[in-house]
Amino acid sequence: MNYLIENHIVFNPEDNSLSLPGDSENQIAVSNPARRILLLLIEQQGIVVEREIFFKKVWEDYGLTASNNNLNHCISKLRKAMVTLGYPDEFIVTVPKVGFTIRKEIIIEPYFTHDLSPEPVHNREFKTAPEVGLTEAIPEGETSVPAALPLTVKEESDKPKKKLRHDLMISLLVTTALTLSAFLILYYEVRDPKTELKVSKIGVCDLYSTVPVIVSRKLEFIQLAESFLHKNNIKCKPGNIFIFQSERFTSPVNTGSVRDFMAQCITDDNHKANICISYYTNDRTTHDQ
Repeated sequence: MNYLIENHIVFNPEDNSLSLPGDSENQIAVSNPARRILLLLIEQQGIVVEREIFFKKVWEDYGLTASNNNLNHCISKLRKAMVTLGYPDEFIVTVPKVGFTIRKEIIIEPYFTHDLSPEPVHNREFKTAPEVGLTEAIPEGETSVPAALPLTVKEESDKPKKKLRHDLMISLLVTTALTLSAFLILYYEVRDPKTELKVSKIGVCDLYSTVPVIVSRKLEFIQLAESFLHKNNIKCKPGNIFIFQSERFTSPVNTGSVRDFMAQCITDDNHKANICISYYTNDRTTHDQ
């Protein structure tokens, strides 16, 4: 499956390339590890993917040696490719000492290419009935039989029906594509990704998670966030928001440690984060791997 990023860049995992829509000749090739990294980020969009997950799924599962240098090099190559293709914003976001993510508000959707041009109609040869000469003598006792009508009459009458079915099929495909596009535009315009990640308030500050938190674990999440703020002497100030992430909620594997991350951000008049201060703790609970 190909992906269309922000209606601007096509990512084709099958041939390890990034390109502009309709310009497949001028592609930017990426390495196999970079392709697997980008696929993993797209599949986990809006979720911070930790470095250990990249090491396992991009290198170790393929019998390769993983390292921070290899990971950073691939991320750098992907960012440069996006800039080269004219994408001005930061596409892959670094979460210090944790991993990387693609912001949830970036529009990434499946990209399909269909050739809807009608097939050329090849010339056909039709056999016509033999002509009966007007001067040909007819033996006595026999009556003349009219010649059969040419088969071309039936063939010609079928052409308008085939053309009508072809036009109806094209119209149906175009209508479906327009309807789907309108739905996607409405969906991404109406929804506010922040509402899915807002958990609660601590004082006057909104508390957000980097991934959706189920209702049954919200109290646990809030208690962890309040404990983190208390231990690190972080104060809630008007106009601030907190973004909290704990390995207890995000990591699908046991890494032998409990790592927590908190960002304290100052918001502007549009409630968008301008400046963030990051805090990070790592309480190792088992031996080093």
